[in-house]
Amino acid sequence: MTVAYHLAVCLLLCLVQTTLPAFAGPGGGYDLMAPLVVYLGVYRVPKQAIPVLLVGGLTMDGLSGGVFGIHLTSYLWLYIGVRWAIQFLHVDNVVLLTLLVTIGIAFESLVMAFCAVVVSSAPWPVEAVFPIVSRQVFWGALTGPILMVGFIRGHAAVLRAGNALFSEKDSLRSP
Repeated sequence: MTVAYHLAVCLLLCLVQTTLPAFAGPGGGYDLMAPLVVYLGVYRVPKQAIPVLLVGGLTMDGLSGGVFGIHLTSYLWLYIGVRWAIQFLHVDNVVLLTLLVTIGIAFESLVMAFCAVVVSSAPWPVEAVFPIVSRQVFWGALTGPILMVGFIRGHAAVLRAGNALFSEKDSLRSP
């Protein structure tokens, strides 16, 4: 049930991510999967997180039209980095969790920007990357923690609904 919830959230984020650029403008939106990857790295074991990362990475690679494999690779590296970082951080601290989400979004934005610089057919100055990445990190720092809270509360609601749905009735106590 947990993996199904995360896969549904992943596909919803992929859908929003691919339709959002029309509203966000060029370079305005950040990769919405980055907060989900940070959430999975903090709160989910690899057995639950890896299938979601694979589906999300392959879906975003297929839909983005960019270099195939860049999303999947960056999601896996971000997940590994978050799993490593939580050994040293108290994940119950809201400030550290916000900082971790912001760093994850910055990592994702830098990977995508430098990939775009490398594969560009025309020369593109590296200085042009800074305003785009800083705008993405700013919006990610504002909205990323809100998404994290949504992921946490959504998962709790799915677990409550699953427990209520699959709880076995006691035949001696029920009228």
